[in-house]
Amino acid sequence: MTDSEREFWRGMRALTMTTEGHEAFVGLDPGESETFLDLTRRNESGEDMNGSQLYLTLREKHEAARQAIVKGEAELDA
Repeated sequence: MTDSEREFWRGMRALTMTTEGHEAFVGLDPGESETFLDLTRRNESGEDMNGSQLYLTLREKHEAARQAIVKGEAELDA
Protein backbone atom coordinates (compact mmCIF):
# COMPACT_ATOMS: atom_id res chain seq x y z
CA MET A 1 0.00 0.00 0.00
CA THR A 2 1.32 3.41 -0.89
CA ASP A 3 1.68 6.13 1.73
CA SER A 4 -1.08 8.19 0.09
CA GLU A 5 -3.43 5.18 0.06
CA ARG A 6 -2.62 4.50 3.70
CA GLU A 7 -3.31 8.13 4.64
CA PHE A 8 -6.64 8.07 2.78
CA TRP A 9 -7.77 4.75 4.31
CA ARG A 10 -6.73 5.76 7.83
CA GLY A 11 -8.66 9.00 7.42
CA MET A 12 -11.72 6.97 6.45
CA ARG A 13 -11.27 4.82 9.58
CA ALA A 14 -10.82 1.87 7.27
CA LEU A 15 -7.41 0.54 8.38
CA THR A 16 -6.43 -1.01 11.66
CA MET A 17 -3.50 -2.78 13.25
CA THR A 18 -4.24 -6.32 14.34
CA THR A 19 -3.12 -7.63 17.72
CA GLU A 20 -0.35 -9.43 15.80
CA GLY A 21 0.87 -6.10 14.42
CA HIS A 22 -0.44 -6.53 10.86
CA GLU A 23 -2.13 -3.73 9.01
CA ALA A 24 -5.58 -4.74 7.77
CA PHE A 25 -8.84 -3.28 6.63
CA VAL A 26 -11.27 -3.21 9.56
CA GLY A 27 -13.44 -6.31 9.61
CA LEU A 28 -11.02 -8.22 7.38
CA ASP A 29 -8.01 -10.40 8.17
CA PRO A 30 -4.66 -9.59 6.52
CA GLY A 31 -5.22 -12.05 3.65
CA GLU A 32 -8.70 -10.72 2.95
CA SER A 33 -7.28 -7.20 3.16
CA GLU A 34 -4.72 -7.89 0.43
CA THR A 35 -7.43 -9.27 -1.83
CA PHE A 36 -9.77 -6.37 -1.04
CA LEU A 37 -7.06 -3.79 -1.79
CA ASP A 38 -6.29 -5.46 -5.13
CA LEU A 39 -9.97 -5.62 -6.10
CA THR A 40 -10.56 -2.04 -4.95
CA ARG A 41 -7.62 -0.78 -7.00
CA ARG A 42 -8.97 -2.62 -10.05
CA ASN A 43 -12.42 -1.13 -9.47
CA GLU A 44 -11.01 2.39 -9.11
CA SER A 45 -8.95 2.02 -12.28
CA GLY A 46 -12.10 1.39 -14.31
CA GLU A 47 -12.65 -2.36 -14.09
CA ASP A 48 -16.18 -2.79 -12.75
CA MET A 49 -15.80 -5.18 -9.83
CA ASN A 50 -19.47 -4.97 -8.83
CA GLY A 51 -20.00 -8.25 -10.68
CA SER A 52 -17.44 -9.98 -8.44
CA GLN A 53 -19.11 -11.79 -5.56
CA LEU A 54 -15.79 -11.86 -3.69
CA TYR A 55 -15.39 -8.10 -3.98
CA LEU A 56 -18.97 -7.46 -2.88
CA THR A 57 -18.67 -9.83 0.08
CA LEU A 58 -15.40 -8.31 1.29
CA ARG A 59 -16.68 -4.77 0.78
CA GLU A 60 -19.86 -5.51 2.74
CA LYS A 61 -17.95 -7.18 5.59
CA HIS A 62 -15.46 -4.30 5.74
CA GLU A 63 -18.06 -1.55 5.51
CA ALA A 64 -20.18 -3.03 8.32
CA ALA A 65 -17.15 -3.02 10.61
CA ARG A 66 -16.11 0.48 9.49
CA GLN A 67 -19.58 1.86 10.19
CA ALA A 68 -19.46 0.44 13.72
CA ILE A 69 -16.23 2.40 14.26
CA VAL A 70 -17.66 5.60 12.76
CA LYS A 71 -20.69 5.31 15.07
CA GLY A 72 -18.45 4.76 18.10
CA GLU A 73 -19.67 1.20 18.63
CA ALA A 74 -16.21 -0.30 18.09
CA GLU A 75 -12.55 0.70 18.43
CA LEU A 76 -10.37 1.35 15.39
CA ASP A 77 -7.24 -0.46 16.56
CA ALA A 78 -7.13 -3.75 18.42
